Amino acid sequence: MWVLIVGVLILALELISGSFYLLWYGFGLAISGAVGWAIGSDAWIAQSAIGLAIGLILMIAFRKRLYDKIMGHKIKDEFLLEEGEGVIKENNLVEFRGTIWQYDKNKDETFEINERVIVKPTKTNRVFVKKM
Repeated sequence: MWVLIVGVLILALELISGSFYLLWYGFGLAISGAVGWAIGSDAWIAQSAIGLAIGLILMIAFRKRLYDKIMGHKIKDEFLLEEGEGVIKENNLVEFRGTIWQYDKNKDETFEINERVIVKPTKTNRVFVKKM
């Protein structure tokens, strides 16, 4: 019975977090707890282990499909795939598309605060800048 209650509580927590990870473990624990309660078993350790295994299997099998279905489409992050114009700020930072980024530059280039620069595409948490 306790495993069923914990499973339902985890499902309730999922409503708050929205991560889809707790959903699967909540289902697994609720299913194994309900079956254990229906057959009159008090083996909560076995029910918990079975519930967590069921949750892991469900998460692997369905998470991506459910997430894509609920969100409607896959999001393509093209935020830094095209170069654009940025403004140099203090402490080796550049403002680019409404966000402040740390930047890398050629060794021989220096920049002044509020200078406009070209920001190049990147796949890291830093951008590359060069003079306009």
